[in-house]
Amino acid sequence: MLKRSIFATTALLLAFPAAANAEPIPAKVADMIRTAADGGDPGELAATVKIAKKSNPGSADEIDALVARLQAEGAARRRAELEQKSFFEGWTGEGQAGFSNATGNTHSTDVALGLSFSRTGLQWDHIFNATADYQRQNGVESQSRYFASYTGHYKFDDRLYGFGLLSWENARFSGFDSRLSEAVGLGYSVLQDPDMTLSVEAGPALRQTHYIVGGSDNRFAGRASVNYLWKILPDLAFTQVLTFYGESRDSTLTSDTGLTANLIGSLAARLSYHVGYESNPPLGLQTTDTLTRLTLVYSF
Repeated sequence: MLKRSIFATTALLLAFPAAANAEPIPAKVADMIRTAADGGDPGELAATVKIAKKSNPGSADEIDALVARLQAEGAARRRAELEQKSFFEGWTGEGQAGFSNATGNTHSTDVALGLSFSRTGLQWDHIFNATADYQRQNGVESQSRYFASYTGHYKFDDRLYGFGLLSWENARFSGFDSRLSEAVGLGYSVLQDPDMTLSVEAGPALRQTHYIVGGSDNRFAGRASVNYLWKILPDLAFTQVLTFYGESRDSTLTSDTGLTANLIGSLAARLSYHVGYESNPPLGLQTTDTLTRLTLVYSF
């Protein structure tokens, strides 16, 4: 009995100085943290918390507790909002456009257009993308590529998901005027940091290709992809998407690299570089095509 009393007294004495040294969070600092949490930007919240702890070191534990409570409340609130939304609500998107025209000794026209929509749900995520690129030099078409895809993600947990993909592409200068691809498989989010994300996907696919020299192929393939995002600065982001289709006749590797800089409000500028590799193109065509785009992007 005496030992238990001594142990309890010692524990109380050890805890008391910590409790006595703890300082409540100043009201203005707490309001600043709440505003950052309500903004929904993890990077901004992390920066705000860092400043708050540096200026109020005695309140560090209380700041951590406040942030944890605000994040839990925010997650519960977002979940309730998603549960109440219909399929046609909660979509976001962006449109991009670039154009150039040269006259005089050289006549050229370049057009680049893009449109994307996405929706995040409790179990399902939906993503739609479409791009169109057209180049004409001295009255002759020198490049064209049209692409559209839909992807659905079913989330098993915060990282693992199943996916279904349907895409169509027209790329005559790569040797085909129509390619339809269907794929299913599993994806995994390797990184989920506020400023950096990385996901990988793999699964079987079916491709139907109609070549410009005539003839069609319907073949099974394996598909793998890597999707990477790095927010270098609050207004500057780097993206990299790699996709590989492996099949017996003609394997395909595509790489899309982008650098997006926010200009003002919802308007941004994007520099992107597309590389398409076909292992076995029709006779007379090169294996690799590249395409550089500079576009203005509007998010909505």
